[in-house]
Parts: sequence; structure tokens; C-alpha cells
Amino acid sequence: MKKAISILAVMFVLVFSVSHTASASNVGKAKKFSNGSMFVTGQIGINSYVATDEPFDTMPFPIGASYEVFIADNIGIGSKIMFDKWCDYLGVFGGKWTFRVFKPSLYIKYHLNLPGAEGMGFFAGADLGYSVFSASNELGNDYWGDLKSGPHLAPFLGTDLYFWENLSGFFERLLVTFKVDWSVTGDFSGLGGTVGITFRIK
Repeated sequence: MKKAISILAVMFVLVFSVSHTASASNVGKAKKFSNGSMFVTGQIGINSYVATDEPFDTMPFPIGASYEVFIADNIGIGSKIMFDKWCDYLGVFGGKWTFRVFKPSLYIKYHLNLPGAEGMGFFAGADLGYSVFSASNELGNDYWGDLKSGPHLAPFLGTDLYFWENLSGFFERLLVTFKVDWSVTGDFSGLGGTVGITFRIK
């Protein structure tokens, strides 16, 4: 945990150290991430939350959504939820088990447009949430395994791509978002990421 907090602190120091240069270069330009802006994102997970040895009937990828509002220029807070499901027999005579993981979280994010990086922006932040795990058995057996619900902390880095910023109307408000995160606590921790389509509401 201490190592994760240290890494997160270093990430923010690096981002803020460049922000002065970026802010100076963007004077007079319209800010996508200004105070009061709102965004909604539909996303899929790059990696699965599957945590048993012989899974089947797995989802192709976790799915989720997030909502973000800006409390200051370039600083957003938001909520997110991800979901994954799979099955496993956990042995020959135990019957089929169905596992589900919901990962609701709150996050804070700092956005940065680097000088010369046309059509893209970068961000860093952290998720803090709770992984809700459930297991059901077709024979009604009680779950005896080690997997369980628990809190998770996940520092992250990512980029927004503005493919359609020169258009007008609906498409001008669309971004493609890539994020890499490192969940450092709980049974569903590890390196992961998401790909999403983001829509600017306001």
C-alpha cells in the first residue's frame, strides 16, 4: 500500500510539473476540461477479473460506465462501475458455480494537454472503491473458496484522443479514452486497463 501511494504521488508530481508549460501554451484556447464540464463514458476492460483455474462461459471482457464532473479547470471527480461474470466447476462433483464481480468506485483525475500534442490529451488519477464478489451454485452448495469482496485502490494513467474535434454537433463532443491502471489491493488486483467512448455532456 505504501508503495502504491508513493507511485501515485510521483505520478501527480510529474503531471503538475508539466502543467505550467501546458497552461501557458493553451492561453486563449477553449478548454475541454473547464470547471463545470461533465462527461459520461461507456467502456470495456482490457483484462478479465476471472480468478479461478478452469473458467468457462466467460464474458468477452468486463463492461462498465463512468460519470465525471469538473470541480476546477482540469480537475475532475467521478464515479465508475465495472462488471464481469464467469463460471467454473471447482471440482468434479460440486456442480456449476457462477461468479460475479461488481467494482463500483469513486475517482479523482487531473487532465493535461501537452504543448504540441495535437488531437490528444493526458490524465492521471486514482480510483478508490469496493469490489463486490458473489458466488452461486446450481446445487445450492455454500462457497468455500478464498475469493471475497474488499476495497480496492487503483492509480491510473491515460490518454484522450480527439478524432472528431474539427466537426460540429454530436461528433465534436466524442473522445476515445484509453486508461492503464494498477489495482493494488484485494483479490482482483493487478495491472489492467480500459478502452472507452466518452461524450461531453456540458
